Amino acid sequence: MDAAPVAPYVLARPSGGLPMIRRRWLSLPKLVRFLLVHSANGMALGCAALLVLVRLDLFGVGRLLESDRSGLATAVLFFQTALTFGAVSMAVAVMKFGEGRD
Repeated sequence: MDAAPVAPYVLARPSGGLPMIRRRWLSLPKLVRFLLVHSANGMALGCAALLVLVRLDLFGVGRLLESDRSGLATAVLFFQTALTFGAVSMAVAVMKFGEGRD
């Protein structure tokens, strides 16, 4: 008695875990990886800067966010800051891409 046929993509699929993520990351084109890395670095830097701003309560931002009970203001502020810093970091990296390669 034969077992039910299995789709080929199920058999070819790796077991999972970190090697699969690394393989998928390395399968991306180099320029896409370049943009994603620089964007993620900028987003992390933006979130860290905003966290310091909120934690030290500079310009009253911490108190202002504390008064919002829903947390929507905090989420929007962090999202917009991360998006802005990520875009700026990616733009600077693209503009500096050709420098120093003579």
